[in-house]
Amino acid sequence: MSSKGNITKINQFINALPEIDGVVITDPANLAYVTGLNFQRLASVRHLCVIAFFSAEKRFIACPKVLASAYQNAGWHDSIITYANSIDTELAAVKISAAFISELFEGVHGTLGYIGDEMTQRFFEKLMKQLPGFSFADISDEFSRLRQVKSPVEMRILEDAASRTDHGIAAAIHHISRNGVSSEKSLTESIRFHTLERGVPVHGYRAVAQAVSEDDAAVLWPHAPYYAVGRDGNFFEGKFIRLEMCAQLDGYWANDSRMMVKSAMNSNQKFFAGKMTELRKFACSQIRPGVAAKEIFAAINQKAIEMGVHIAEEYGFGHGIGVTPFEPPFISAADDTVLEKNMVVVLSLAARYHTGVSEMYITKDTLFITEDGCKIVGWYENWDYPYTAAYTF
Repeated sequence: MSSKGNITKINQFINALPEIDGVVITDPANLAYVTGLNFQRLASVRHLCVIAFFSAEKRFIACPKVLASAYQNAGWHDSIITYANSIDTELAAVKISAAFISELFEGVHGTLGYIGDEMTQRFFEKLMKQLPGFSFADISDEFSRLRQVKSPVEMRILEDAASRTDHGIAAAIHHISRNGVSSEKSLTESIRFHTLERGVPVHGYRAVAQAVSEDDAAVLWPHAPYYAVGRDGNFFEGKFIRLEMCAQLDGYWANDSRMMVKSAMNSNQKFFAGKMTELRKFACSQIRPGVAAKEIFAAINQKAIEMGVHIAEEYGFGHGIGVTPFEPPFISAADDTVLEKNMVVVLSLAARYHTGVSEMYITKDTLFITEDGCKIVGWYENWDYPYTAAYTF
């Protein structure tokens, strides 16, 4: 993952906000965005604290010594300051950062932007105490908007991630034969290693896969980095099977969900799948620059009602994607974000298909917002209808 393009965006961002003299970044997701290193350890190991600072003239990373070489290899070189192990690593990081910032400003007290949505009150109080006289401005909304509009490099990585993940799912289900044996556990693992074969690292916390049907498909499984365990029993023929893969490539995520049927679809399934395809096409016609996310949600929801589709509106109909698998904008009733060109969203349509149990039929498609609409990227198969796995082993 290269952060060079993102650093350029941040410098332009600071120059466009004359009331801000510098930006302090402390949370794992935004640190990944600005540094080029997506450390899961920062989210899971609480004694590690990293602070990034940007101004028009200078940038630096304050980190524990154990992470210094990683940031050096990522191109930060002499812009790294380290602190020794401490009982309170937050305070250690804040103190060394505050000293550097005070020296940089040469006694002049400026205004520092911070991302309040991602900073604890305790951390913020430590920051204010160590930088007396400085003013602070919450730039959560502005910085979120900066991340939502992707650079050409980000879009290239996101398309590549979506394509490889989709190919991984398709490759896994190619191996399902009509009379073959396949359980939720085995197919889930098959999706993982077929995605891995396509160059997407799926180790540790960097991926989560699932293959579910019937009762297990009635609910959503946990998202990465959380996991659930599938059943050992075999899939029944003629049942919808949901296959999902959420994985990360070069620091950016793919979030994919596809449907298949072992053997052939019956007439009711074909009718239902056709409605979902029609709903996807309608949704894509609504997703374009200049339209608020909540307006798109309302239009899709109304269309689903008119079509008689039992849509799961409580989950929303999509979200942004980038250095995290779920990020703004959200296609939900509460998000008034107006879409812009070069935003990237995952259109997620979940509907309940009733056959004695309430299976959740979910399709997820990565969309690039274009100048006058949107386009789907990453399709390996044509997913207008579920994949039919019969005699393909």
